[in-house]
Amino acid sequence: MNYRGVLAVFLAFLWLGIACSEKVGEKEYFNLASKYMEEQNWQKAEEYFNKICEEHPNGLFSSKALFMVGYINANHLKDYDKARKYYTEFLNKYPDHELAVAAKYELDNLGKGLDDLPFLQEKTGQGKSEESAETTQ
Repeated sequence: MNYRGVLAVFLAFLWLGIACSEKVGEKEYFNLASKYMEEQNWQKAEEYFNKICEEHPNGLFSSKALFMVGYINANHLKDYDKARKYYTEFLNKYPDHELAVAAKYELDNLGKGLDDLPFLQEKTGQGKSEESAETTQ
C-alpha cells in the first residue's frame, strides 16, 4: 500500500472515530452523572448532566439530562430558581415527554416540605377534607 493509501485509511478511521465519539461521549457523560448521583455528589452530577445539554442538545439523553438538572437543583441543592428555569425549559422543549408530568408536579411543589405535598395530605386526611370539617363545626 502506498503513502496515499495509508493516509486514506488513517483518515477514514479518524473520521469514523470522531463520528462515533459523539454518542459515546454523551453516554459516558450520562454514566458519570449517574455515578455521581449514587455518590450523592450533586454538583458533579449536575455538571455532567449539563455537559449533555450543552454538547449534545439533540442527543438521546438530552431530555432526561435536562430534567435531572432541574431535579438536582430542586431536591438536593435547594436552588429553586435554577430548578424552575430548568423544569420550564424542559417543559417547553419536551411537552409530551414521559417526564413532563413529573416536571409539572415538581414546579408546582418547589420548596415545599414533605408535610405540604398534596399526595401526603390526601393519605393522612389533611388538606381539603380537614378544612371542610373545620367549617362545619
